[in-house]
Amino acid sequence: MVGSVSGLFRDGFEVVETGPGGFFGAVLDGTTGTAWFGVDDSPARIIRVNLDTMQVTGKLELHAEEQRMWCFVKHGHFGYVGVESPGGRLVGVDLDKMERLGYATASKYPLLAGTVIQDYGYFSAGSNPSTVMRLHLLQMQQGECKDWSTCRFEVSLNQGEEAVRAMFPDSDNRHLFLAMYTVPGRIIKMEIPSLNRVSDLELHVGEDKLLCGARYGDVGLFGTATSPGRLIKVDLNTMARTDALTFISGEDRPASLVIYGKYLFVGFGSAWAEGTSSVVKVDIERMRRVSAVVTREGQTWLYTGIGYKSLGFFGTRGTATTKHATIVRLSLDPTFPGVPVPPVYNESGSTWIAVNWLREYPEYHNGGAPVIGARVLLRPAAHHDWTAEHVYGYAAPDPAAPKDRIVRVHEEPFRLSEHGYVARVDGLQPQTAYKFAVILTNEIGPSHRSRSSDAMKTSLASWMELAWAAAAALGTLLLAAVYAAAWRMAPRIDVLYGDRDTE
Repeated sequence: MVGSVSGLFRDGFEVVETGPGGFFGAVLDGTTGTAWFGVDDSPARIIRVNLDTMQVTGKLELHAEEQRMWCFVKHGHFGYVGVESPGGRLVGVDLDKMERLGYATASKYPLLAGTVIQDYGYFSAGSNPSTVMRLHLLQMQQGECKDWSTCRFEVSLNQGEEAVRAMFPDSDNRHLFLAMYTVPGRIIKMEIPSLNRVSDLELHVGEDKLLCGARYGDVGLFGTATSPGRLIKVDLNTMARTDALTFISGEDRPASLVIYGKYLFVGFGSAWAEGTSSVVKVDIERMRRVSAVVTREGQTWLYTGIGYKSLGFFGTRGTATTKHATIVRLSLDPTFPGVPVPPVYNESGSTWIAVNWLREYPEYHNGGAPVIGARVLLRPAAHHDWTAEHVYGYAAPDPAAPKDRIVRVHEEPFRLSEHGYVARVDGLQPQTAYKFAVILTNEIGPSHRSRSSDAMKTSLASWMELAWAAAAALGTLLLAAVYAAAWRMAPRIDVLYGDRDTE
């Protein structure tokens, strides 16, 4: 599968016989380019994939009773899998040898989320209220946990705070943040390693059931399991909500987050009507939807996502008919913008033309990065050379535009943060037809021209319009005067006929 939409490239996929459960959870060794993907099946399974070649290099099936997968974390060359059944079981795996090592019963309830910080694993059990526990993974690996209380410490959250669906630490591993699957969604901040509660943030009404979370510097990004989904931006130091983004219809349940540079790539835990899903690219600083790519038919429910080099890998879910799932590989680097669609809803005067066009996905391909410049080139329709001196230009502002040839500049930088652009070119000739071309520029460079097939014509000069209006007014007055004179001079009917006269 090779294709591209808006600068995100689907450049490969691996078909894995997973059953309808699909992928849930993944861990990465960034030095070797090896990833381990969890398969949410009965029993739960793990596959090892070389991300450089997209080849499966190992498979492991857990015991028959160890069914479904909730969380998957990595410490050294060991992996820890939280399964749904038996509840609370944490299965240890040697990731290099792809061998099951054993298990520990950490709770009576399934471990829904987990993360590793130094030599400790932090997990949350799906009770009501939820509990958060700290496990000493290094001691567990060395067989020093015969007294379970020496390796495990657990605290309870408040009543009603159930189902932690994501957790991650801050930049210096001093605090742990929990994304709650509550109504409305809630974010909890705890100290590390004491697990003392510091503060919490309850989201707005309608921002329900946090399904995923990730950290970008000192900012937390959280996705709601709503239709359409919402992305909430939170200052992790102050626990203050700073921004939010609502996705478009069909982009439901943001479930997996991959950060690359200043962008966030969001995989959705949903399926479009055509049996596809999507990955959306978001500018984190501006909290704006930059571009998107649609998966192939049958590649839905993107609950798993990891980033490696300049690539993103999203695990999909199988269907009742396909009985398999795929790992979709995306290129995360931006490219040149695609050719924009010619503008519509244009206006003109006697000496100016205003060209209007949108830049909303999917009509306008921006190369996977925000557009930072836009320009319009105009030429008289009778000429056919875009490089001649009679080319007019518009920069809004466009850093890639040749400034020595931009002879008409009308800058409105605020337009760049809206959903489109208005390029007004002044100083044109009255009653003259012009053709135009649109060029967009992102951080990589400019797009190819989008040339218009039809010409636009300026109107009459203002003095000619006034002259015609004056002539029309004068003509109207003359006609009115003639009519009035004729009416006054017409004979009266009673003068022509007397009372006794007959026709």
